[in-house]
Amino acid sequence: MVIVLSRHGVRSPTHPAELQAYAAQPWPAWPGKPGNLTEHGALLMQQFGVYYRRQYGAALAIGESGCPPAGSIFVWADIDQRTRATGDAVLSGLAPGCNIPVHHAPADPDRLFDPLPGIGVVDKAESMASVLGAVGGNLNALTVAYGGAFAAMESVLGCESPATCKQISQVPTTVANDGDGGLAGLSGGLDMAGDVAENMLLEYTNGNADVGWGRVDHARLLQLLELHVLGKQLEHGTRYSARAHSSNMMTHILETLEEGATGKAVPGTRVPARTRFVFLAGHDTQLAEFSGLLGLSWLIDGDQYNDTPPGSALIFELHAAPGAQPWVRTFFAAQSLDAMRAGHGESPQRVPVYIPGCPALDCPFATFRKIVTAAVDPRFVAPW
Repeated sequence: MVIVLSRHGVRSPTHPAELQAYAAQPWPAWPGKPGNLTEHGALLMQQFGVYYRRQYGAALAIGESGCPPAGSIFVWADIDQRTRATGDAVLSGLAPGCNIPVHHAPADPDRLFDPLPGIGVVDKAESMASVLGAVGGNLNALTVAYGGAFAAMESVLGCESPATCKQISQVPTTVANDGDGGLAGLSGGLDMAGDVAENMLLEYTNGNADVGWGRVDHARLLQLLELHVLGKQLEHGTRYSARAHSSNMMTHILETLEEGATGKAVPGTRVPARTRFVFLAGHDTQLAEFSGLLGLSWLIDGDQYNDTPPGSALIFELHAAPGAQPWVRTFFAAQSLDAMRAGHGESPQRVPVYIPGCPALDCPFATFRKIVTAAVDPRFVAPW
C-alpha cells in the first residue's frame, strides 16, 4: 500500500491585496479566482500522476497502463477548488479515462484537514507557550537572526520611503490565540514576509515572467523562502499545534495502513480495505504539521530545507515479504523548482525521510504504530 499526503498544485495568490502595502510597485494580476489551481499547476500535477503510476503501478498490481482494478485507487481532497482540482489532475495522469472519483466532504470544513474547533478543545496557554518558547519569548529578535533574508526581501519589494509603503522588516511580529480553535497564530512582519515569499514561489513555479518585478531568480527565491519555512514551522510545526491539528489525520493514515498490513477493514477509516494507492490532496499546512508531530525533516536538491512547494508530498509506503512482518518506508517527493517553472515535472525527486524512533529508514510496522500512537493526542481524534 502507498499513502500520499500531498500539497495542492500551483495556485494563484489567495489574498493579493493584503501585500500591496509592503511593495513599491503594484503586484501582478493573475487570471481566475484567487487561490484556484492554475492551468500550469494542473499540468504539473497531471505529470505527477503519471509519475505515481510509473513508480508504483507494477508493485501495487494496478498495472502500468489501462484502468486499475476497481477500488484499488482512492482519492480524497479538501473542499477547496485547488485541492479538488489537484485530485482531478493527478487522476488524469495516474488513471486517465477511468472515471475514478475525487471524494471530498459535502461542505466546508472537512474535519480531516480542519479538525478545529470541531474536534477537541485547544489549551490556549499551552499553544501560546509552544510558540513563544521556541523563540525565547521574543518574536522580533527574528529580524536580526534572519537579517539576510529580510534584507533580500526589502530589496525585492523596493520599499524605500515610508510615505508610500511599509518596510516589512520594521513591522512587529505578534502572536495571539486567533488560529483554528484558538491555536496561537502569527501576525505582522514575519507572517507577511512568509506570504511574500510564498507569492514569489507561486510566480516562479507557475512560469511567470519577471518574478518579483524581475528581481527574483532561483538563488534569491531560496533566500526569501527561509522566512516562509520559518513562519510555517513556528505556527504549524510546533509540537502542540501539530498534535492538536494533525492527530486526527495521522490516526486515520495509521488505520488505513493497518488495513494494508492485515487485509481487513479497520473501523474509523473511509478507505476500502482493497485499496492499494491512497492520495490525499491537502495543503502545506499538513506537511508542516506532520514534520512537527513526528519530528520529520527533508531536503530536495535546489530547494530550501523543509520547504513544502506546490505538489510536494509525504509518502508512506507499506511493504511486506513472504514470512516477514510488514514495514514502512517514508519519502518526501517534489518536482524541482526549475522543473516546475519550465513545465517539465515528469521526474520528481523522491528522498528518504527518517522517522525518529525507527531503527532505520525501513521501520517495522509495529514500531511505526507505537511511534504514531505515542505522538497523536486522542483528544483531537474523531471517526472519519
